[in-house]
Amino acid sequence: MWTDLFYAVERLIEGDRRERIRKEKQPLSARRVGELAAKHSIWLLIAWWTGGAWVLYFADAPTLVRDLATGQAPAVAYISIAILTFTTYSLAGFMREQVCVYMCPWPRIQAALTDEWALNVTYRYDRGEPRTSFKKAEELRAKDLTAGDCIDCHQCVAVCPTGIDIRNGPQLGCIMCGLCIDACDTVMTKTGRPTGLIGYDNDINIKRRQEGKPAIFHLVRARTLVYAGVISLVGAVMLYSLLTRSYLGVNVLHDRNPLFVALSDGSVRNAYTVRFLNKRPQMRTVTLDVEGIESPQLHVVGLDTVAGGKPLIVLGPDQTREVRLLVTVRSDLERSTALTFRVTDVTTGETAAAADHFIAN
Repeated sequence: MWTDLFYAVERLIEGDRRERIRKEKQPLSARRVGELAAKHSIWLLIAWWTGGAWVLYFADAPTLVRDLATGQAPAVAYISIAILTFTTYSLAGFMREQVCVYMCPWPRIQAALTDEWALNVTYRYDRGEPRTSFKKAEELRAKDLTAGDCIDCHQCVAVCPTGIDIRNGPQLGCIMCGLCIDACDTVMTKTGRPTGLIGYDNDINIKRRQEGKPAIFHLVRARTLVYAGVISLVGAVMLYSLLTRSYLGVNVLHDRNPLFVALSDGSVRNAYTVRFLNKRPQMRTVTLDVEGIESPQLHVVGLDTVAGGKPLIVLGPDQTREVRLLVTVRSDLERSTALTFRVTDVTTGETAAAADHFIAN
């Protein structure tokens, strides 16, 4: 995706590949410097936006954007965005082929999933060979001699993101993007030959055509049925998860130091960090309750609003909120006790829960 986007910027500013090669051979001019500056500036902007969007997944996005703009964000946010900006800019701008060949797992996965009947991007050598120039091919056909449709223009190689020559057969570097198909069809149209010299095919059909037999396609077979079933199952699970997802969440983290505090009246106190997640675009008010222990006393630091002995917490729209909770119980507990922290929306009754422990000794 980034390769195509960076290519689009390059074509918009500098022109197609032939024009860029011509400009690179010419001495630098003010216009050329301006083009290079504009291209790399847009590349950096795209890379920066990518890095920023990724970092926003790990914090409250509106708050982090405001903090980044005002210089109040934590240093790790700026460092992460800088690293992601640099990697995106360098990989998509200068190392496209190397990423596809050496880093991308797709060719390896594809090689493991395919079989002899799979339709891959294929050079139909039964049509293309022997290769020759367009002029020479016309002369041979005029003499009723054999000439392949491939005129050795190398357009399929020029447009390939990984720089492979599909005419050399199936290769691990092929990412099945189909750009060579489009380029070859364009050349075939201009030379008056049938399109499809490069297309989605397999070696079985090429050999059948060489023997004068019609091509056959087994689109429905055991492998494709299994793959379709797995994809359908995964899609159904994802759809179910989306339709039944909770719009309210809570996470609890017990303080590690100290694990508990013995108070002067003999009771025991544990401290927790509680994070609430409001996934709706409206302001919500929730209550916090602790289950699994008898008569706990709850106190949210900095919050005095309670309802029926339960703290009331206001959550902003599409935001998270973190509070410090103190849970105090009687002194006769002798062991760790499992707790359930339950959050309830006072308006809709929607609940969310998280489990932890109360440590007494």
